[in-house]
Amino acid sequence: MRRSLQKIMSLLAAAVFVGAAAVFIGSASPAAAAADPSFKVTCYPRGMAQNDPIVFPGQAGRSHMHSFYGAKGVDENTTVDSLLAQPSSQCGGYFDTVDLSAYWIPTLYQNGVAKHTETGAYQLHAYYQRAGGPGGALVDQAFPRGLRMIAGDMRATTPQDSVSYVCANAEDTGSQRGGGHEFMSCGSDEVFVAKLVFPDCWDGVNLDSADHKSHMAYSSGPSATCPSDHPVKLPRLTFEAWYFGVNGDASAFAWASGGAYTFHGDVISAWDTRAAANLVNQCINEAFDCNPLIYPNIPQGEVTQAQIDAQLAGVMSPAPAPTDAVPVPTGGESGHAEHSTPTPTPTATASPGPSPTTTRSPAPPRHRHGATETAAATLTAPPGGDSPAGPITLIGVACAVLTAVGLVPMTLLRRRRR
Repeated sequence: MRRSLQKIMSLLAAAVFVGAAAVFIGSASPAAAAADPSFKVTCYPRGMAQNDPIVFPGQAGRSHMHSFYGAKGVDENTTVDSLLAQPSSQCGGYFDTVDLSAYWIPTLYQNGVAKHTETGAYQLHAYYQRAGGPGGALVDQAFPRGLRMIAGDMRATTPQDSVSYVCANAEDTGSQRGGGHEFMSCGSDEVFVAKLVFPDCWDGVNLDSADHKSHMAYSSGPSATCPSDHPVKLPRLTFEAWYFGVNGDASAFAWASGGAYTFHGDVISAWDTRAAANLVNQCINEAFDCNPLIYPNIPQGEVTQAQIDAQLAGVMSPAPAPTDAVPVPTGGESGHAEHSTPTPTPTATASPGPSPTTTRSPAPPRHRHGATETAAATLTAPPGGDSPAGPITLIGVACAVLTAVGLVPMTLLRRRRR
């Protein structure tokens, strides 16, 4: 009896380890690549003000109303140095100490009332993706520190390819309808969502440009390759502005910049360089969707000094000195203007005080980009080191199974002795 049980245990052990090896090999193959190699940063509101530190640096009150997310204390004087001086941001999960970037968009109004709250119901999801999906060209590096970008055009009078709107089911947020360029009429069980895609190709030199756009370009083609004059492939940043509890007729909505076509967004990048490199290496370039519900920490792996140095390269042209009378930008110059449209009186103003902590903000149903998230464990562990499938975790799973299997025959042996 004992020999038979020992033989069974040996066969089970072999089966478990072969299965674990198959999972590891399969996960490293293209067939197992994530449909959306990416990671997501969820950031919460940090105030609302008529400031824009990119277009109107040092000039308070010159822009239309903006809603700021992530970085704390953003105002007209914000720079990458002031962002990096903050100990943390209002971005959730493990990103609050590594992503100190400032993200902002025009304030949304419904029936003339500003939609602003710092309770956690309004969120900006910043997706860092590989353009083209798993078949797209690999990303060359993480965002250079201090990079400034604007996507969209606040003066647009026709649809922008980079802007879209959906209504998401409030309970199953991966269930979405729409995707066009017009405001959506969302039902009482749905959430209003605005999406904006940023360019992903950098000229490799300038952290900004006169129009805040020329130093960047969009990739193109089935492999999402970059043009020769913007050769450095960066992660593709996509904003998704989620307004839980906001729905109703599309005619009631307006941005501070105008109608649906005028949606736009700004970013000043301020990342921890090692964390950013790891996220590019282990998530985007290894074709993983680093769902923060499954991956409890930023994945760790080898980061070279060259990958760190690449994020510290780039030139920032001197900003124009603030003046009392700055000409209003011409159409298309920067995507912003000085009160180009009447701004409704907001019901809330910028709040310099502390917001609820990111980990305690009310948590609406969590979601991935276009799919409902679950917290269920998988055999694909957080990628680390040189092995995207996490072989150490697979071995641990195998050992745990062996332990459980071993308990049965040992119990039978004890009963046999009795």
